[in-house]
Amino acid sequence: MSQLVKRVVVGVDGSEGSRAALELAVREAVRHRAELCPVLAWRPPGGEALDAMNPAPEDIRHIWERRARERLEEACGRTLREAGDRPRVAPVVVRADAGPALVACARHDTDLLVMGTGGHGLLHRIRYGSARRHCLRHAVCPVLVVAAEESASASWADRPMPRPARRS
Repeated sequence: MSQLVKRVVVGVDGSEGSRAALELAVREAVRHRAELCPVLAWRPPGGEALDAMNPAPEDIRHIWERRARERLEEACGRTLREAGDRPRVAPVVVRADAGPALVACARHDTDLLVMGTGGHGLLHRIRYGSARRHCLRHAVCPVLVVAAEESASASWADRPMPRPARRS
């Protein structure tokens, strides 16, 4: 599989699940000698609909984008400092919903898309939808979903396969 994974795309939003996903994505990128592409998708405060009705001035938009870039750099910097080996990193900050942004970034079958679980509550999922569900439905590459408690574990490929349930 090492020859097949050329890029590891990972969703980063600051949640525990995304931190776990980033840690695992770094290990997978190193293991496959692949490029790491951390992606932070952001929306304007109040959402796109409010911004369309009452657009923010250009300088405010630049501030929002700069803050998103700083959040991504902080998350990546912390994780990469703790990692032994460092992969090549190509961070992406995009103004979009997370699900479509991640699917667009992980557009090749040689990509591996890594994402964390949870981080947002039920109201957030009702309002914005589930990025994880969108990616699982639309991604053309393998998708690896990581729970926050899995962050300290070994590479996903090194884990034993779960046994099938016994039939009665």
